[in-house]
Amino acid sequence: MPKNFSATVIPPVQRGNVVSLYPYQVVPDQWDDFFCEQSQQDMPEFLKTFYRQPFADDQQRVNATEFVAIDIETTGMDAQQDDIVSIGLVPFNMSRIFLARAQYWVVRSRRLTSSSVVVHRITHSDVADAPSLRSILPKVAEQLQGKQVVVHYRYMEREFFRSAIAGLFGANWLFPVVDTLELESHYLRRERSLLAKWLQKPLPSVRLPNARERYHLPAYENHNALVDALATAELLQAQIAKQHLSELPVRTLWC
Repeated sequence: MPKNFSATVIPPVQRGNVVSLYPYQVVPDQWDDFFCEQSQQDMPEFLKTFYRQPFADDQQRVNATEFVAIDIETTGMDAQQDDIVSIGLVPFNMSRIFLARAQYWVVRSRRLTSSSVVVHRITHSDVADAPSLRSILPKVAEQLQGKQVVVHYRYMEREFFRSAIAGLFGANWLFPVVDTLELESHYLRRERSLLAKWLQKPLPSVRLPNARERYHLPAYENHNALVDALATAELLQAQIAKQHLSELPVRTLWC
């Protein structure tokens, strides 16, 4: 299974007026220590509360874990330059998806482009009177607190949130995730035939719709944050069942 990225020695990185101890796309190798350290930093109370959340211990199994799938739509792919325009999240466990508790926000942005509007179909009029990301992030953190976060491609959601918190609040926001894309890539590599390896055939696509198709999940409309969060939750349930992962400690899936 995927292992935590080792980042024992990490130099500070300057971003504008914010000094971050964790450069983008790097995560700590000791999450417990990181959460403890962050909870003692000078930061907004909602972040301190998030960092004080109870953590899954070494023995907490996947089938005993409460998850929340999260997805965002953005104006581009660069977490340091582009904006979040919508956020969707769906709580679930291995037995049930709690749609009644799902959340969806459209947030204000000044960086909408015609190309991004074509993708997510959120227009200038949609965001004109939308709440600011600064006002929404505490609500998002509250929904994630104490849950295991699930994403499809961690370099989007986690990095955009990290960048937003650094820019708006001058603080670090970082947490372990279960990445359904990484889980699928790992499974496909493990299941490749010797012939495929010998011929160096590329892996099948691990995009969310393609991964779902392999598990016979229904096709959904893409690039809606709430729908994609639901699609990610369903995908993880299917992956856990097919790959017989329900009895594993959830920490073994962290990345």
